[in-house]
Amino acid sequence: MSSAPTRPAAVSLLIRILENGQTLDEALGQDEIFSSLSGPDRGFARAIASATLRHLGQINALVAGYVTGRDFKELDPHIRHLLQIGAAQICILKTPLHAAVSETVDAARRFEGSRRAGGLVNAVLRKLTPDSLSGDEVTARSAWPVWFQKLMTASVGDDLSEALAVSMQTTPPLDLTVKADPAGWAEKLGGHLIGPSSVRLDTGFADTLEGYEEGDWWVQDVAASLPVHVLAPKAGETILDLCAAPGGKTMQIAASGAKTIAVDRSAKRLRLVEQNLERTKLSASCIAADATRWSDPIKYHGVLVDAPCSALGTLRRHPEGPWVKRPDDLQRFPQIQSRLIANAAGRVRAGGRMVYCVCTPLPREGVDVVEAFLSENPGWTRDPIRADEAGAFAPSLTERGDLYTVPPVMSEQGGCDAFFISRLVQRAD
Repeated sequence: MSSAPTRPAAVSLLIRILENGQTLDEALGQDEIFSSLSGPDRGFARAIASATLRHLGQINALVAGYVTGRDFKELDPHIRHLLQIGAAQICILKTPLHAAVSETVDAARRFEGSRRAGGLVNAVLRKLTPDSLSGDEVTARSAWPVWFQKLMTASVGDDLSEALAVSMQTTPPLDLTVKADPAGWAEKLGGHLIGPSSVRLDTGFADTLEGYEEGDWWVQDVAASLPVHVLAPKAGETILDLCAAPGGKTMQIAASGAKTIAVDRSAKRLRLVEQNLERTKLSASCIAADATRWSDPIKYHGVLVDAPCSALGTLRRHPEGPWVKRPDDLQRFPQIQSRLIANAAGRVRAGGRMVYCVCTPLPREGVDVVEAFLSENPGWTRDPIRADEAGAFAPSLTERGDLYTVPPVMSEQGGCDAFFISRLVQRAD
């Protein structure tokens, strides 16, 4: 049995996420205990934290029922998170009971707040079985906070909200967008083609794969690659990418041969775009500016509006989302999106096109924003996305001609993130 601090690392990650509001990616990049691990130990600590987050509401309800004499929510955070990771090991990862209990009890000694709680951790975890979270009465949505369940159900309905929750509870595959020869890269990497230019791998660490250092591809969910295919940039065109960071879509546009301008309000995040462009040997002009107000005398053949949003379509990659976001955080996006699409329209040349997209299933951030824009701007109309353009995603086309990728689309191939995509053009008259 490894003596590496895998369980303490998992607890430390949860402290950063659930107590301090960091994202999982931020915690993984900054936590000292996790950084001290390597190889399988590092992977196991991440798996424990991820499994806990993917089932957190269910786990909380389960372990709270076995805590006596005090309210589970009032326990020291380290004790709560120890109980959570113990339950995740037993019920989700199916770690042998003895190992899960003994190693988690040992981990309690690592933290000041839980040093004397070994008896409680032992008593609660020994009451759990691998089947404790199974049963028809346990819905996938119960993994979310109650307020988030209500929001999603009210916004997208019972069936879709449950499907989104189900998709969140499994680790997603690794999707790569390649600059050229996707079939060849699928063969080299042992993956398979998915979407217009993506290679899907079951799992893996991107920076260890062939072609990473050479910049032949970049990590990007297949659904996230679709907006650029809908925009269809061409060599000789000038294309504007608004809210460009971290740069996946910018690189797609640049790879088409179009002259590419990338705008993002965060200079720090824009540096990441520049680093990605450098690695992939692609070229784009990067401008740090607020895209809701930025103006430019140039009119563009095409504008991509990759609007900031609640990002609730990426929960399978960011399962911490429902726990680190707050209701007030989600209210501000439609207003920002409306200002953004209105300003973007002024950057489009006569006969040009604009693609608006968000990685969220919430209508108020997708179709409602587009409908409001069209009602206020009679000089613009939808250019419906065609089935032949959507390819395997054609079942995701809406009656209006937008693309709305949500579960269970592509479920047999490993699913995809939820994305809303709409293409707009100025009227010819």
